[in-house]
Amino acid sequence: MNYYPIIKVRDGKKYFYRFSLNQRVQHFILAIVFTSLVLTGMPLKYPDASWAPYLYALFGGIKYAPIVHKTSGAIICLLFLYHIFYLIVVIKKYHIEPAKKEKGKLSTGEILKIIGTQPLVPNLKDVKDIWYLIKYLLYFTKKRPEGDNFTWKEKFDYLAPVWGMVVIGGSGVIMWYKEFATQVLPGWVINFSLIAHSDEALLAALFIFIWHWYNAHFSATVFPMGMSFLTGYIPEEVMVEEHYQYYVKVMKKEGLEHEILPPGE
Repeated sequence: MNYYPIIKVRDGKKYFYRFSLNQRVQHFILAIVFTSLVLTGMPLKYPDASWAPYLYALFGGIKYAPIVHKTSGAIICLLFLYHIFYLIVVIKKYHIEPAKKEKGKLSTGEILKIIGTQPLVPNLKDVKDIWYLIKYLLYFTKKRPEGDNFTWKEKFDYLAPVWGMVVIGGSGVIMWYKEFATQVLPGWVINFSLIAHSDEALLAALFIFIWHWYNAHFSATVFPMGMSFLTGYIPEEVMVEEHYQYYVKVMKKEGLEHEILPPGE
């Protein structure tokens, strides 16, 4: 059940609900520990860089920086496990159980269909939207793709870290307990883990600080900063620009058909 108004009006402007307090707290913790991991990990990847010793010293140098890094790593792994649990609870409570009340017993196929049609699961529309965006950027059409609740960019933004967590988290645990790991795993796994951990961490940092930050904060639509990660709401102009299909659905559901704005071009 959603305890927040789907549309909130402030100073004559409409704001549309996007993220719950639980989701925003998860994002805040993720942002803090991820940044900490990058700042304490990159000096080890580039130890000869002029900035490396100064950055490492900010976290206590060789005595305390590894503790900060490992603690942050443990927190982000726990957060990942919590998020998986959170997804299971949300899907079961708000999607599977209501379907059971309506239809009775659900088959495995029906449950998988419910899971496969969740808002953040990629679908055929995302492929079409990417194609339409390419056509729009190349001036083959004047019509922008009309995004749904979550666009293909947001789905990529959300799902890409899952792969990163598996690789970085798994390799990090192996290196943390390398003495034990060498007793049950071949030696090359340790070397592979070191390379995978380092390179995937660099890729994750570039992805977050370039792709995510641009789309969430620096793009023309939201510049100088998207505030939904703090407030849970996005302004109407962003809904029209990025989520027009979903915007129309919400406006009609709230009985505001006469106030629907035209799509942006």
